[in-house]
Amino acid sequence: MKISLLTSFIASVIIMMTLFISPVLSADENFSFADKLTYADNIRSSQPKQFLVLINELNQERNQLSESQQYYLDYLNLYLLIYQGQLKQAISSANILINSDADRLLKFRAKTSLLNTYANNQDWTEGLSTISSILPELSSIKDAKIHQLALIITSIFYNQMGQYELGLSYAKQVESQSTQGRDQCIAKGLIVESYFQLQQLSAADPIINNAISLCRINKEYLQISFIKSYVAKMHLANNQQGKALQVLNASLQDTLNTKFPFIIAEYYSLIAQAHWFNKNNELTTQFALAALEQEKEQNRSTSVAKVLSYKLLFEVAQAHQNYELALLYHQKYAIADKLYYDESQAKYLAFQLAEHQAIEQRGQIDLLNQKNNLLTAERALTKANTENTRLIIMVLVLTLTVLLFWGVRLLRAHKRIKELAEYDALTGIFNRGHFTQLAGKALKYCQSAEQELSLIMFDLDHFKKINDTYGHACGDWALQQAVTACKNLGRKNDLFARLGGEEFCILLTSCDKKTAQERAEACRQAIEDINTEDSGFIFTITASFGVTDAHISGFELDKLLADADSAAYAAKRAGRNQVSVVDADKQFNLQLV
Repeated sequence: MKISLLTSFIASVIIMMTLFISPVLSADENFSFADKLTYADNIRSSQPKQFLVLINELNQERNQLSESQQYYLDYLNLYLLIYQGQLKQAISSANILINSDADRLLKFRAKTSLLNTYANNQDWTEGLSTISSILPELSSIKDAKIHQLALIITSIFYNQMGQYELGLSYAKQVESQSTQGRDQCIAKGLIVESYFQLQQLSAADPIINNAISLCRINKEYLQISFIKSYVAKMHLANNQQGKALQVLNASLQDTLNTKFPFIIAEYYSLIAQAHWFNKNNELTTQFALAALEQEKEQNRSTSVAKVLSYKLLFEVAQAHQNYELALLYHQKYAIADKLYYDESQAKYLAFQLAEHQAIEQRGQIDLLNQKNNLLTAERALTKANTENTRLIIMVLVLTLTVLLFWGVRLLRAHKRIKELAEYDALTGIFNRGHFTQLAGKALKYCQSAEQELSLIMFDLDHFKKINDTYGHACGDWALQQAVTACKNLGRKNDLFARLGGEEFCILLTSCDKKTAQERAEACRQAIEDINTEDSGFIFTITASFGVTDAHISGFELDKLLADADSAAYAAKRAGRNQVSVVDADKQFNLQLV
């Protein structure tokens, strides 16, 4: 089992800072304690400097807070301890809060923080115990953000333990349930990692580009770097060190900007390995030493980067016949490798112990169930009715079975008829008729609620040429792949429809024009990145996009479609494979590729 770079990173992402800091909230501004607590909670991972200022202010004003507000502040202080790396104090504070009179939701959040702390502290036994306390409560947690966070941390913990099948199952729950782009990005990153560790991933797998596109929309650039690190590892495993170096060097600056030593160490060690495969001993030594220098800043006994770096330095020294230095590095490599192995064994034993305890508990439950079934059978026997009563029951059961059978058939037939009436048979998205019906309701709601609304139209460039050159089966494949690429970037409440032929539209409620333009650009890039080899032919798929919103086109569907269609044709006239946006003067602003 391997310590995962991505899960280690995401565990830190729960407490990491971003590069963009908003102006600090002044103590002189007229904010209530409740406002400050809520605001601090909202910015705790994205604006750590401002978060620290607010927590210091609130700690000084603690005696003025209500009891519930003090518990809330205790939770935020717990988060701060984790962020500052004071894990022992964080564990103690979390347990105090869990056993306090705080409200149930706050105590549940403390449990998720405790699990995150155990993951960082590599305390697998306590972490598994905490998971067994969290999971039974999940179904009753109605706050979607907290529910998704618990699933994410559980997935992280299992991946760090090397239990990638379990980690994958919880990450997929987040992927299927969450509407938050950042949660979706993290979930897809965990899924990519799990597939990689389970050896079910290739460098050309579409899930990689889908994950990168989604993370790009949400500006999670560091997450993109981690996903690309797995691509580099796959290239190295296939002796494609040139491709690996290309991927690593392209993402290295983003990685350096994070200032996280363990991430930088991992990248340096992979670059060193690629140079070793290229027989460049000087660069191998340079990057391996750089990786070890980053490792000095971490409070970890060992890591993959440390093991790999010492191994490479040993091999370089041996190649130079510097046997004294080779012996020194081999000794350090052996120590690091043994610590790494011991740590993996500790995780495995902790998981096996937890499984054994679960089996024992299930055995006790089964025994109780057997006793209960025996008592039930005895009561049923003493209360048995006459043969006629049993016959009546059999007739009723048979009748009910027949009715249920026909009911299921009718339900399936109804569902099939509904699908044929509402969905496009080729792509699986809404057809024009059903889209028009749903769009009318969405427009009325957004107009009455004064919400933003935008519309994207696009069609595939030179689609007739694809049909004529490669056949209609290939054309159908191209349409399906384009729809899949765009659906992977969407939200559940988006109305995505095929208007006809190669023409599509997406109605975005609660979405302004700038966000819609970014979405259109992400879809354009995702379509352009489609690997067409699976179709049996090699060609490029591109599309031209038009974007408008209700501020410009109003809340009439025909006008929105007409304006977006005009913008799409403007993009085609300008050279295709572009995004064109209708401005307030009904002009078209082109976003060039």
